[in-house]
Amino acid sequence: MKPIIHTASSGLAAIIVLTGMVAAKPSTPEPCVQHSFPVLSTTDGAPVELTARPGSEADRLARQLMARELERARAHGEDPLVLVGMGRLNDADELLFVQLQSPGECGSAGCDSVSFRYTGDRWIRIMDTVGARFRIAASHHRGMPDLIVEERNRLVWDGTKYVG
Repeated sequence: MKPIIHTASSGLAAIIVLTGMVAAKPSTPEPCVQHSFPVLSTTDGAPVELTARPGSEADRLARQLMARELERARAHGEDPLVLVGMGRLNDADELLFVQLQSPGECGSAGCDSVSFRYTGDRWIRIMDTVGARFRIAASHHRGMPDLIVEERNRLVWDGTKYVG
C-alpha cells in the first residue's frame, strides 16, 4: 500500500506524516505481522524525535523487533521504557529508531539505541549506538545519508550498516 502524505504546519516547522502498511520480521522466527504507523519525514539536519508512544503501531513494532532485549531486561526485574522515532532517509528508505531505557540498558554515556531499516519485506537492524538525539545529515556515503548522534558523532553507511 502506497504511503499517504499529510502535511501539518506549525509556527516553527512543517512535519510530513506518512502512513503505510509494512510487514515486520522480528529477529526471532515468528510469522509476519502487518503494521501501520506514522513516519516522520526528516530534512537535512532535522531531528528524529524519540518518544514513548504506548499502544501505537510504532511501539508494537519496536517491541516485536526488540523482543529478546525486553525479555532479558524483564528476567533481571526491569520493565524498560520504550522510546520510538521514525525517519525517512530518502524516497525509499524508512528507519525505525528504538531506545530502551532501564538501569540495564543505560549507563554513564547514555542509553543504548538501535535502528532498523525497512528493506523488501522486513526490518533489518542497521545501527547500534549510545544516544538519544539523532539528526539526518545532508552528506551521504554509499547512497545513504549520514546520521548525527548527540551532535558530536557522525555515523556513515558502510553498505550494510551505520558505523562511527
